[in-house]
Amino acid sequence: MMNENTQHKEQQIKDLYEIYYAPFCIYAKRFLKDITVCEDIVSDAFANLWVNSDNSLLEERGSAISYLKTIVHNKCLNYLKHQNYEDEYSEQYIYRAPIYAESPESIYTLDEMYKLLSDAIKKLPDKYREVYIKSFLEDKKQTEIAKELNVSVKTVERYRTEIIEKLRKELKDYIPLVALLGIIIS
Repeated sequence: MMNENTQHKEQQIKDLYEIYYAPFCIYAKRFLKDITVCEDIVSDAFANLWVNSDNSLLEERGSAISYLKTIVHNKCLNYLKHQNYEDEYSEQYIYRAPIYAESPESIYTLDEMYKLLSDAIKKLPDKYREVYIKSFLEDKKQTEIAKELNVSVKTVERYRTEIIEKLRKELKDYIPLVALLGIIIS
């Protein structure tokens, strides 16, 4: 059975909740886009008020409102901070996630695969490397490349074919992985 103090505290928080729940949700919406998250944060703030407050805080309505506002504000900032951390982690994970070659013993990260490909491209002769960059990275058409390099379209076609062949030889142990990167199109 609840004692009189607990009933009084419950009634005070219920009154505050009925009056200030919606305004605090709008306040949280200033920080966050997701209204469901805002509602959860405001509900948590009222639960926090219930657990951590004494009757003196609740007697002074202005203090209780300031307390709630501080909690909502801090919870919103913590949520944003956590979201930022999750986004950074996801981005880092993509580039550090293991990729398997022929077997689980051959594990490479995306960063390592890009390094292998980059090293292989650096070994290409200058003209080939230039054609590779213009063709595969800048996504230019063979006619554009031929015009820019002052060579025939047939020469560009031959360079492209030879580039793919050289990279296949250089990266023969990693071809399935490099294909995952979408860098070499055969």
